[in-house]
Formats: sequence, structure tokens, C-alpha cells
Amino acid sequence: MVLIADSGSTKCMWIASDGARTTNVRTRGINAVQHSAEQIREALAELPPYDGVTSVRFYGAGCGETFPEASEKLRRELEAHFGTTDITVESDLLGAARALWGRGEGIACILGTGSNSCLCRDGEILKNVPPLGYVLGDEGSGAVLGRNLVNGIFKGHIPLKEEFLAAHGLNYEEIIRRVYREPYANRFLASFAPFIRAHIDRPEIRELVLRSFRDFASRNLSRYPAELPVSLLGGVAAHFEALLREALEAEGRRVETIVESPAEGLLKYHYGR
Repeated sequence: MVLIADSGSTKCMWIASDGARTTNVRTRGINAVQHSAEQIREALAELPPYDGVTSVRFYGAGCGETFPEASEKLRRELEAHFGTTDITVESDLLGAARALWGRGEGIACILGTGSNSCLCRDGEILKNVPPLGYVLGDEGSGAVLGRNLVNGIFKGHIPLKEEFLAAHGLNYEEIIRRVYREPYANRFLASFAPFIRAHIDRPEIRELVLRSFRDFASRNLSRYPAELPVSLLGGVAAHFEALLREALEAEGRRVETIVESPAEGLLKYHYGR
């Protein structure tokens, strides 16, 4: 049995295939940089038992050659859990590139809790514009959408304050505490994306989303060759597909595939299934 994992900061999708049958299981996200070995083990414990795992291909946030120590920590935990040494740990961006473009050429993007992008060819990343995280960058991401929503609501630009607070059982003090005093503020802010989607017909909300996607294009996609097509994956990309296409095409980009999960593309890349 082979396992492929696609992990963001919020959730991890595990794809198991024995050649005849493929199953998907979701656990909490694993970020090799942010999470300790104990936290990684806790996430792995959420998996059902798998018999006869022969290889693991893990693509995740905080992984890859940019984070060699964190990747090795995760590799050790995966080896101990699954009992195989045939394990590779790569970045979630490389997973997106291989899922979206296989061994072709194009611009691969992630729009989920965070955002990222790259120019890829033949299953490898050739160029990457640093995403910089939700404080300094991550344009178009769920965290930035949530951050801009909270900003607009409390500064009075988005007249949905009562609806927003009631929907999430929050108040001003609680929001400030969760953002500035607790870990994983990016996940907290990204959790407001469903509220944004539910109110997308409001002109202020629609413009908030379009502006964030236009920023993603102007700050990131503009650094890649204009003639190359763009494909994207992630929850934000999939759930706001129409506005995403509108915004990127207005910035002169040709958009091809938009999918929520890389599962099908990664299985095809690695095993031709």
C-alpha cells in the first residue's frame, strides 16, 4: 500500500492506494516547522490502521529542502509510525506543482489558509515568489480574507458587525486575544471564510474578495512569465472559483484548472492512477 499526504496548516488529506482501491482520510494539519514531534505523533494517531504500507510521499507546509531539520524530524516520525523507510518529505508547493501540472510547465498556486505560487516544469519548482505569511504577505489566502473582514467590520467599512459576532459567538476582546495572544492566528482568521462566502452578494464583501485576489496576482503572479497559464488548488481557490477567475483574468492571466484537493493529480503523478 502506498500513502500520499497533502498537508496544510489546518488539515492533512491522506490518500491510500493498494492498486485496486483508493481511500481518503483527513486528520489535523501537520506543519513540520511549527509542530513538535509529540504533536506530529498526535496527528498520526488520528489515522486508521494501515497494513503493509510500502511507501509514503508526504507533501506539507514547513517541509522540503528549505526546512531540512524539520523535514527530517517529520520523516523520523513517519518511519516509526508506518514501519517503512521508503519515505519522502517535500513541500506542499511541490505537491501542488506535481498535482496541477504533472511533468508539464505552468504556474502552480495554493490558496488555502495561506497562499503560495511557483513556476514549475517536469515536476520540479524553478522559481518561487516568497509568500511571507499572513502578516507580511499571503495575498488571496483564507487568513488574509479573514483579517481584512475583521478590519472592515470593526472600522465600519463592512456593515455586518452584529451578524458576524453572532455567527461566531465572539466579541472584540476575544478576537484580539485569539489573534495576538494565542497560537495559530492564521487558522483562526481563515475560519471566517465561510462567513465571507455566505455574504458574497454584499458589494463590500465581493470587493474584499476581488481585491485580495487581484493583490495575489499583482504581488505574486506578475513575477512569472505572462504567457504561462495558471492553475490553482485549495479550499479558498475552489470555493471562490468564479471571483478568482474574474480577478486573475482581469490581471491578464490565463487560468486553467482550479481544484480543491491535489489527491487525483498526485496519484497520477506518482503511480499513473
